[in-house]
Amino acid sequence: MDVAAGSAIDLGSWTLTEERVRDYLDAVGDGLDLYLGSGVVPPLALCAYALGAMVEKLSLPGGTIHSIQEMEALAGVAIGDEIRGEAVPERPRSRGGLRFMTVGYTLTGSTGEVVQTGKTTVLAPEGEAAADNG
Repeated sequence: MDVAAGSAIDLGSWTLTEERVRDYLDAVGDGLDLYLGSGVVPPLALCAYALGAMVEKLSLPGGTIHSIQEMEALAGVAIGDEIRGEAVPERPRSRGGLRFMTVGYTLTGSTGEVVQTGKTTVLAPEGEAAADNG
């Protein structure tokens, strides 16, 4: 998990289609029509997509545990919107045979407005192979 602390990692972009939102709602067991009926993407779906992109880009070693998640929704996102993500890792810390890595992220809408920010912390066994920040 030795990534360059403070350097931006492009998480790419994704379009939040109705199918993609429905897949998220099915995965979390949300059977209400609140989001699809209103055409709004659940804020935690954005968080989940950002976390998935971070896992891919950081090439985390086996045995890594997702520990803490913070997020702040700053604007609503409509179904069909395209979102772009960027992540910035902090300096890893070690304690008790584990490496703690916190990564902040920012999601922006198609017009460049910030729609969500957050931080995720993962724990990996000490001595595992270093990750490549893509």
